[in-house]
Amino acid sequence: MRAAVSQREVAGATKFDRPIGRNDQETDQLVASVLADIAEKVLWTEATPQNLAAAIGKARGKPFSVRSAERYLAGDRDWSSDAVAVIVAEILKRHAMRNVKVRGR
Repeated sequence: MRAAVSQREVAGATKFDRPIGRNDQETDQLVASVLADIAEKVLWTEATPQNLAAAIGKARGKPFSVRSAERYLAGDRDWSSDAVAVIVAEILKRHAMRNVKVRGR
């Protein structure tokens, strides 16, 4: 009995609906523009692509190109999970949550 209830709860918890009037592409573009704005206006107001590339490279453990960081910021490239994790980690660091560590996959 308990297993049946647990399976039902998981099935219901994993299903979600998109906001009304938005499709996957619009939502992805909205998230990408928010990430770019946070990186450029809040985290690294000067030399944003260079700082973003350095942070991603440090998290991955290998160099990351400034040109690729520029593409993320311009919206010409989908944000990788490493890039998103770097931005989230930087936000958390600046808000005194220093126990968060970004690890590459």
